[in-house]
Amino acid sequence: MIVEVVLKGTLARQVEELPDGRGPVELTDDATLDTLRRELGLPAAPYIAVVDGTAIRGAAPLRHGARVELHPPMAGG
Repeated sequence: MIVEVVLKGTLARQVEELPDGRGPVELTDDATLDTLRRELGLPAAPYIAVVDGTAIRGAAPLRHGARVELHPPMAGG
């Protein structure tokens, strides 16, 4: 399957295969958010993951054509 990935904030600079922080990624048909994270070489850090407008967790399955946004945690005051 192919999903469209959008990396936000500091994550956008961490994946060489997605130089603009976005692009298609090919995964196996049984892939989960955790599978995608490992495929991109991202550490198991706390991310906010949004798939097609809905927040999901790491074990959630992905589907072909999904738009996956990964947001790094932010702090502020």
